[in-house]
Amino acid sequence: MFDQWELGPLLEGLASGPMPAVAGLDPKLAKLARHDARGRNAAYRRSRLSLTEFGKAVLEDREDFRRHNPIRRWWGGTLLTNERL
Repeated sequence: MFDQWELGPLLEGLASGPMPAVAGLDPKLAKLARHDARGRNAAYRRSRLSLTEFGKAVLEDREDFRRHNPIRRWWGGTLLTNERL
């Protein structure tokens, strides 16, 4: 199970990039500081998420998210990149 500090960056990663898998994330999130928990929580609550056509293709295993989007994030003390998943 993810907490708010893990889920937010994951959603933002799925909603940004050359081929987003998720649409509807409040664009104000990009301007809020990472430590602004109250503002970020409000922005997440305003969001109306849906899968893009690409996101549906990823879920159906017809597309590979990492082939179309750069991945670079820390998870559990490990830096994940497209080359190191």
